[in-house]
Amino acid sequence: MKMSEVQDEVLRYWLKACPDSGGPYPCRNDIKVTDMRHRMAYVAVLDVETDPVDYRYRLIGTKLREFLFEDYTGQSLNEIDGKGRGSKIWSIIDKVRASGEPLFCEVPYIGPKADFKQASSLYLPLAGDHQTVDKIMVVTNFKRIEQIDLSEDFDPSDSRVYPVEWNKSRG
Repeated sequence: MKMSEVQDEVLRYWLKACPDSGGPYPCRNDIKVTDMRHRMAYVAVLDVETDPVDYRYRLIGTKLREFLFEDYTGQSLNEIDGKGRGSKIWSIIDKVRASGEPLFCEVPYIGPKADFKQASSLYLPLAGDHQTVDKIMVVTNFKRIEQIDLSEDFDPSDSRVYPVEWNKSRG
């Protein structure tokens, strides 16, 4: 598993933004767009809805949007074909919300750019009260087929999920 340079930079920034007291997670206001500059183009932020549980795209970066069939800003996962309850993306985002743990995963890329075959995403929880996850920040990188390690055990339809090491007890 190897994060892109942007994913690594955002993870380090998120870790620094974690509060020193009051809870383990940074809130959306702890993440300064001016500090993130060019990295924001690869970031999406989803609002966590609780009754019933759903995830709504609040922000989608300009580079990330290029890799989607359409601009999903304002739409919930349940409103988008193939992304609702029971999908891979739903299960990953739901795991981050329920566990409060950041995740890094690699999934097959399905989108309008045929020369890209794999996406990796870093999922980072955010909490307005520094305790209860109410947003999830996603930093995504896309790989062309020639950038993928095609070892014997590689199956492009597989998803691989990796925990991200961090100290939840910081807060």
